[in-house]
Amino acid sequence: MTRKTSPLHIALLGTAVVLLLLFLFGCSRSQVVALEREDLFELAIGRMESELDLFHAPGSPLQAKTRIVMRDGMFVIANGSANKIMTFTSFGDLVSMVYNPDDNPRPVLVQSTQRDGTVSNRRAVPYHFTQLGEIALSSDNTLLVEDRLPSERASFDEDLQVSLNRLVLRFGRDGTLLDYLGQEGVGGSPFPYIESLHTTDNDEVVVISRTLDTWLIFWFNAAGDPLYTVEIPMDRLPFPDDGGDYIPTLETILPDRELPRLYLSLNYYYQSQDHETGARYGIEIFASRVYWLDLESGRYEGYVDVPENVHNVVGSSIFEREEVRHLYELVGVAPGEHFLLLSREDERRSQLLVMNSSGRVLGRRNIVVDDKGMFYRTFHVSPEGILTALLANRDGANVVWWRSDRLMRSLIQ
Repeated sequence: MTRKTSPLHIALLGTAVVLLLLFLFGCSRSQVVALEREDLFELAIGRMESELDLFHAPGSPLQAKTRIVMRDGMFVIANGSANKIMTFTSFGDLVSMVYNPDDNPRPVLVQSTQRDGTVSNRRAVPYHFTQLGEIALSSDNTLLVEDRLPSERASFDEDLQVSLNRLVLRFGRDGTLLDYLGQEGVGGSPFPYIESLHTTDNDEVVVISRTLDTWLIFWFNAAGDPLYTVEIPMDRLPFPDDGGDYIPTLETILPDRELPRLYLSLNYYYQSQDHETGARYGIEIFASRVYWLDLESGRYEGYVDVPENVHNVVGSSIFEREEVRHLYELVGVAPGEHFLLLSREDERRSQLLVMNSSGRVLGRRNIVVDDKGMFYRTFHVSPEGILTALLANRDGANVVWWRSDRLMRSLIQ
């Protein structure tokens, strides 16, 4: 006897197959649990003292830097477009400000004295910045600030073929200028373009500069005396030893928090080749690595391979799968030689990867970033290992953090 299958049964069976396929394709993504995001406070977009100036033409990148650092629960934001530095509590209260009076209206919320003559803990200190850039904060709240010199005070380095026009200003906790650092230390000659600025656990200062073909690292002690000066030419990067014809790209350099050591995040690419015709048709990733350079020996002492972030997603039909690869970005070095790396998952989420210098992946967590509608974002890892971010869209900017320090403690135990 033949049993007929009704159209309803066929439809239900087809739906079940689709749901099963979607589940199988998506299960690998759901295995990574989320790390809770805490939205701390929001800043309006504007020119007032507690606002961020992030105005720019649609479709064009922001020319000026805006950076955030966090230490001991206080958030310092340098707004390059406005030439001002603001310090906030974790509740979003503005407690201090160093600003260029030519570029900003007179502060109202923060001022040296109240109208009744009583002294306020809030303060606004004028300083004529030319062009704010990178910032860093030491343990005694000394604020380090990149500023660009006026063109008439800059010089040109014939050997490097770059303009020397950056200084690192040092401000005391009361907002007054203490001194400035140049290549030779306090009062030294200007730096070339500054890529990033850091302090270590010993309050040593690390200035990472770039030219077109060389990275330059200047490492000072807390007093501003030079300890190490390192040149890393782009044509002398560490290379895989298998003899392959690879194209290296140096993505970022970060200092260790405790050791005289630099971490270099590199990606290696190669040209794809058709095995039948021999034609080369594209560029593919070979490997991502983090090397470390010991400053006392002057040698690369080791490296770790960064794993790939690979997803199998549904293709043009539910029966096709496409392999999507995202690279990890080294965003911070936490205590104990731990690396924090970020990779895109989708327009809402990124993946946070925690690994150590032995190459062991301690854990992965998904974090909500929300790229949709965002036109500016910058991350910072605190001395304790807390991942902080400033995320801006056209309606405002959010200061958020993820307690990656707690995550690392739980993973290490």
